[in-house]
Amino acid sequence: MLERQEPFAVSESPSSSPRITDRLRRTFALLLAAFSVSTLATAGQGGTALAEPAPRAPVTASGPGGRTASVSPGVDLTNEVVNVSWSGFRPTTQANVYTLIILQCRANPTSLDDCYTAQPFPDLANGNRLLDVTASDGTGSAQFEVRPASNLPQLACSASNPCSILVYENDAQPIPPGTLPAAHVVIPISFAPSQADCPNITDFDVRVDGSATSAGLFYSWAARICQGSDPVVVDYTETSSTTGRENFLAGLVDIGVTAMPATEDELSHHPDHREFSYAPVAASAMVVAYNMTDPFTGQRIENLVLSPRLVARLVTNTSIETFVRDRELLNLNPTVRFPTNGVNRILVRAERAASASILTAWFAADPEAQKFLANNDTWRVNLNAPYLGYTYPRDAFELVDTDPFYLPRQGQKSIALRLFYGVSPTASQSEPTSVRGVIGIVDLPTAKRFGLQVAGLSKPDGSVVLPTEDAIARGVADADVSPSGVLIADPTPEDPLAYPMVKVDYAMVPKTFESPAKIADVKRVLNYAVDEGQGLLPSGYVSLPEAMRAATRDVVAAIGVPASTTTTTTTEVPPAPTTSRPRYRPSATVVAVEETTTTTSTTTSTTIARSTTTELAPITVPEPRFEAAMGATSGSSALMLGLGGLSGAAILGTAPWRRWLRRREKGES
Repeated sequence: MLERQEPFAVSESPSSSPRITDRLRRTFALLLAAFSVSTLATAGQGGTALAEPAPRAPVTASGPGGRTASVSPGVDLTNEVVNVSWSGFRPTTQANVYTLIILQCRANPTSLDDCYTAQPFPDLANGNRLLDVTASDGTGSAQFEVRPASNLPQLACSASNPCSILVYENDAQPIPPGTLPAAHVVIPISFAPSQADCPNITDFDVRVDGSATSAGLFYSWAARICQGSDPVVVDYTETSSTTGRENFLAGLVDIGVTAMPATEDELSHHPDHREFSYAPVAASAMVVAYNMTDPFTGQRIENLVLSPRLVARLVTNTSIETFVRDRELLNLNPTVRFPTNGVNRILVRAERAASASILTAWFAADPEAQKFLANNDTWRVNLNAPYLGYTYPRDAFELVDTDPFYLPRQGQKSIALRLFYGVSPTASQSEPTSVRGVIGIVDLPTAKRFGLQVAGLSKPDGSVVLPTEDAIARGVADADVSPSGVLIADPTPEDPLAYPMVKVDYAMVPKTFESPAKIADVKRVLNYAVDEGQGLLPSGYVSLPEAMRAATRDVVAAIGVPASTTTTTTTEVPPAPTTSRPRYRPSATVVAVEETTTTTSTTTSTTIARSTTTELAPITVPEPRFEAAMGATSGSSALMLGLGGLSGAAILGTAPWRRWLRRREKGES
């Protein structure tokens, strides 16, 4: 009967010891190699980012005569653009009989009195009625803007008050009073919770002001924490990062939301401002959005590519009449057939905003754009003369020349509406986008919400980057860190896959509040923003990485009651991350802040307050995706671990070790 031996439990003479060691070494090398190969197989398979939410369900309904229509999405709606499609309707004739009309209505409408029939934007009535046509096969589709109670109080659509979309044929016959058109379909739709679903408001607990990018998020979060056993009523005023900083430093709001740190000039104008910390709340990106239609096929153009130089040409209003004949534009877009009359003047915001700083810093960092702005263009286009010597980056799009058709507009939503409806900066009516296209600058969530196309950005190496969730995540990881700890988009990221115009919004949070009740309310809002709120992000946002969420939690935890009536302290500056190059290059319009002072003040407006300087975890290594937790393994880490393991296996299993063992064996024998 054979005796059972433990692995490697063999008896050898002293002279055979090196051979045992060699055998152990080779066995370990094989195990290490196997582990390394399996690790490499997982490299690049990072966790799922939360920039894109799960698709929302469509809603389909039927009507008389076998007609059907659907809305996609049809649930959890906000002020956004949906796709309405229909079938079984009579084709529209060349005389425009049987055109199709789409209206937003109350639930279960019984007549057109239950619908909003006003003329659409940009008419002064600011309606959303849509007129379209039905194809010869009885089908059709169109994009339609739906509006909740805050944007259309006449219907007051909300989560607790569902509404509908009416699709009907316009057969030129009179509609009897109190009835609906004979050929129609009513599609029920439902809305996401909004502040219209909150109890009657007598006063706001927390007031917030600032970035337009964060406005939609705060509206959504406010609707979810305004009820229950511990309700908090939040008011968010959508302005801009610049206005948010100003109103916060002036003590007019509890929290300001900004994508740029306060400048020294801003701080000097408010020497008695409260001591505060920056707490990250949202991550997204700025984009060049457009609405153009192929004049030959009638299909939307969806693959436009623009370079920094071309965007600089649009912003400087340089020979826009010939823009679609620009040789670089044609080289980048060989298959695109542009609208017959080109494009309108670019749609940009009139107020000072971080969006302008991010965009102009991006094109100002490009060598070809620099040559164009210096009137030494590679493609031989002369710069618009009034812009000679005009420097970038800047935080505003100013009126530099006297062109009456170039007009920055107030507010991001006004830009989005003009883009969606095909309206130029100065026009009072829309124009077919197959005749003249529209281009504008908005953030990615707004572009997604209004169904706008987003241009790919060309890079000097010829590659093109789009604002995907992975590219935005890489851009945030590659962002510059200001002395105050605020991440600012790097216009020339080291990571070749990073999107260069990322935007991270921060809450400016006081370190102290006079009232324990106010402290509790502010903590509730900010904790919700970085916990449950990050799981409710609409399309266009990227979930904050855990390190940034933790930084906000730390700021929240440190909020307290002031120890004395007036104190003066210095804001702690987080250490700069270790890197091989400068991570922050302040522009002429963005000055880093290192100190803040504290005073007691009474706030009168706006959401989220915060207090205590936070040290943001330095982000220096681009990661393909944000992970749900700090311990999640990134693809790059797996790659390095796998390569390192294989290297170790190779060293253990190759000649140098064998030669050393042979020499040792000879010396002992």
